[in-house]
Amino acid sequence: MSANRFHARQAAVALLKMAKTTSDPDLAANLVRVAADLKEQAGELPPRLKAEVPGAQEEQ
Repeated sequence: MSANRFHARQAAVALLKMAKTTSDPDLAANLVRVAADLKEQAGELPPRLKAEVPGAQEEQ
């Protein structure tokens, strides 16, 4: 993942945390909206790859 996508997602997480802690519903709504915009700009996460240990075999 590129650094810009990573930072956009981290910023979105921070905004959502702030939205949870505020008592102002208008501010919370705006923070959630901005977080959603950032997440949309960052795009989808790539699928996770399974890490396999070389030489490891299942025992039966």
